[in-house]
Amino acid sequence: MWQHWTPATWRGKIPFEIGLFFFLTLTGFLIARILLKDRHVGENTGSPWRLAAYKNFLKRRMVRILIPCYAAMLFAIVVQAPDILHHPLPYLAHYSNFHMAFLPAWPSGTAHYWTLGLQMQFYLFFPLLMFLVPRRALPGVLLLFILIAPLSRWIMLQFFPQVIHSEAITPSAFDYFGMGALLAVAMERGMKAGDKRVMMASVLAFASYLMVRGCEEFATPLPVLRYFQQTLVSISFAGLISSTLAGFRGGMGRLLDHPAVQHIGKISYGLYLFHTPVPLLLGFVLPWLWHPVITGPWVAVRLLACFLTAWGLAWLSWRYLEKGISGRAAGGPSDR
Repeated sequence: MWQHWTPATWRGKIPFEIGLFFFLTLTGFLIARILLKDRHVGENTGSPWRLAAYKNFLKRRMVRILIPCYAAMLFAIVVQAPDILHHPLPYLAHYSNFHMAFLPAWPSGTAHYWTLGLQMQFYLFFPLLMFLVPRRALPGVLLLFILIAPLSRWIMLQFFPQVIHSEAITPSAFDYFGMGALLAVAMERGMKAGDKRVMMASVLAFASYLMVRGCEEFATPLPVLRYFQQTLVSISFAGLISSTLAGFRGGMGRLLDHPAVQHIGKISYGLYLFHTPVPLLLGFVLPWLWHPVITGPWVAVRLLACFLTAWGLAWLSWRYLEKGISGRAAGGPSDR
């Protein structure tokens, strides 16, 4: 929300989009854990299980995610988000990431849907990898899966200059998903949460990421290493996930257990879906929020209005779609 709502001068050089990359790594970890559990249950049945497990996984994913998603897309159309009005099919069919990769700028009100396109495609093909690859070969295959990402970024830069946003091309995100999945496999094999080796690798990877990004900022990109910048981020986030599972104590633990933080986590999917078209809605309802007098510290008034509106829409989505319709259709608590 800070990335999409605030003036560029407020953001400075801080890469706030890094939170998105954490989310993708976390997605790889959580989905791999679910698939590993499904595989364990299926293999213990002694009968063919893969097709049934694949269908059941997709049903749980789609019901939980698509009902609120299509409601948010309808909302974006109502508030006249321009790109989804003129190009609805890429959004409805969840290949908007490929569509946006060729746009000169991220579209107003729907820019975030490229990440949902990534996830939906990941949900379709990743269970096949987790169910079909022999267990002993999974770590090696996941490492190859991770390496596809920097190779993809190199190919995009060298041979496809027409791709403006290469990060939106699905293989370019394989390191996030794959690193999270690799952590899940390691933990299934007995590695403890908060393992010191993972933490050391995470710290070193983040320091290396800062170095590579710093060189990019000063227009002196490092050959080869520049394509591994996001891979280093994914290693850092794998360490963060591991330490989080081990638990936080003291002030951080109390903060994460606070009811307000727990509430934000509960409605986070709705915030993700609705936050980008909210300024378009307010542009119709409260156009004075964009009056030239609203500048400097007064921009906080606009930010507050955006947040309260997004919070309200997210709560409604959670209450009546995620917990309501989709919760009953999926038949149990969400494992999203």
